[in-house]
Amino acid sequence: MSAAGTGPFYRAAGMTYLRYSNLCADYLRNVLKEPFKAKAMQRQVISYRSAPFADGKAGASTVVDLKTGMPSKGGGGVTGEL
Repeated sequence: MSAAGTGPFYRAAGMTYLRYSNLCADYLRNVLKEPFKAKAMQRQVISYRSAPFADGKAGASTVVDLKTGMPSKGGGGVTGEL
């Protein structure tokens, strides 16, 4: 049994695990040296394709940049690639 008041340190800082892991990943990407930093920054780009549906049919799809929430120019980045 753990003592009362103990738990993950990110919770004590008022963060979720997802926020904590994203923050750690940002710090790691920032301290990398070239050419590793350039490769890591390319993987940071995330986008998704969104299409409105009306009457059971998909409308025109739009690629949206996850960081800005705005439609991206040029077709977007690679999604789901490690």
